[in-house]
Amino acid sequence: MADLSDVTAYLAQATAAAVYPNGASQPSIAVLDCRIYEGWPLPDKLDRDMAGLTDDNPPQPRANGVVPNVSVFPMPGTGVSVYQILDETYVISPAAIASAFAVSGNTITVSGQIAAGEFLTLVIDDAAVCSQSGANAAAMLAALAAEAQSKGYAASATSTTLTVSAGHSLVVRQGGRAVMGKVTHRQRQSVMVTVWAPTHALRTTLAAAIDNWIKRANKVAMPDTSQAVVTYSRTNVIDEQQSATIYRRDLIYDVEYATVEQFPGYTITSTQVSIAKPGNAAIATALT
Repeated sequence: MADLSDVTAYLAQATAAAVYPNGASQPSIAVLDCRIYEGWPLPDKLDRDMAGLTDDNPPQPRANGVVPNVSVFPMPGTGVSVYQILDETYVISPAAIASAFAVSGNTITVSGQIAAGEFLTLVIDDAAVCSQSGANAAAMLAALAAEAQSKGYAASATSTTLTVSAGHSLVVRQGGRAVMGKVTHRQRQSVMVTVWAPTHALRTTLAAAIDNWIKRANKVAMPDTSQAVVTYSRTNVIDEQQSATIYRRDLIYDVEYATVEQFPGYTITSTQVSIAKPGNAAIATALT
């Protein structure tokens, strides 16, 4: 499910992309090391970074000088519920089917590895359904043979084949386990991306690049495949800490995101249909 931490992680990643457009191994746009993180800065550490000092005791001058900070922090008390849309269930990850099979007479041959959650279904003589999975093909075929025997059919299995004494028909189908999703709630949270810099010029350089980068995409994908909407709200410029050589700018964004329930879904490989006459008395049942 999408969580507030996924929202702040996205904004931190977008900030890093803006500050280090050529990758973290290359210089930042400020030509200085920049510290980017989720959460609120620790005052002592921030003071040392602004002064260009190490975390040693006592602190020592840093070889690379000052370190501007960028923090990503969800603002307390700004989370609100928004208009709720009744979403349909959808597929997050489709069922994985890695093996292949072939049928010759009453013998089924399976090749390849079995994906997690993959299974094989047999519909025997339109009367019995056998469906099994396994850690590998041999385990799956052995389980199918045992189930067929329990339903009155002679069956035998090897590591790659299964033979069933079907009468007039043997239908074989593959299935697997998918990951399904359904949006259960939507909410909006204000998140503050704050630039902490030792000079006005550095603050301007970093804040302008970050704001431009984040505004490039209003709708972004979360890890659970849901979409979050990022909207610019406002900017705060705070210079009260000039005496401590800290210049601050808050970039505030409203992010609407979804809570998604995830659950397994399975391929339908057999169905049972009943035909009833008035009074609900079943007169015919068919397996497909």
